[in-house]
Amino acid sequence: MTNWGNKFKTKNIDPENLIDHYNQYAEEFDEHVKNELCGNGENLPVVVTAKLFAETVPYQELMKILDMGAGTGEQGEQLAKLGYKNVELTAFDPSEGMLNIAKKRNIYSEFIQGYLPVSGLSSDCFDAIICVGTFIPGHAPAESLRELVRITKKGGYIVYSVRKHFYEEGDRRFQVVEEELTQAKKWKMIAKREDEYLPLDKIKGYYFSFQVSTD
Repeated sequence: MTNWGNKFKTKNIDPENLIDHYNQYAEEFDEHVKNELCGNGENLPVVVTAKLFAETVPYQELMKILDMGAGTGEQGEQLAKLGYKNVELTAFDPSEGMLNIAKKRNIYSEFIQGYLPVSGLSSDCFDAIICVGTFIPGHAPAESLRELVRITKKGGYIVYSVRKHFYEEGDRRFQVVEEELTQAKKWKMIAKREDEYLPLDKIKGYYFSFQVSTD
């Protein structure tokens, strides 16, 4: 087991030290997810979210795509494989160590270290956003969805994933915010699907694609 896996299995980490943990074990992160959580050598949340992105977000040359919670850049690599080349791809993540790994892929045009739910990014900035592994316990809250809508251009797209149990249990805050944004006509759902997320932990996921209102 990687040091990353050992650290989380012992539950010695708390939210205040989360970024330090990502920085320290960034080099091991991909191996941990692909082999210790998914078990098939693929980062399934990334693969499934990227496929949904390709199915629902029309390609435009030089379109501006934000990889929110980019981590090591697996999402950017998947998008490139699916034909999203010659685009302006921005990596946004709170961990400098993870972004340093993403830089080695030579896919992104810009790197921004920051946090949700207040990103500090300009409004109406991106044609599309992909967000994987960010809406999980101890990470970005559901209110971050409002921020994603704010920074997406009118008519743009937001594609993201959430663990099924996290989405359905507790206060169901993601469902509440999604519905509030829908009722306020800030966006509309294009697609929702249930699929594998972390198979070795028997975790399913929901995968969403929304289009921001043109009004």
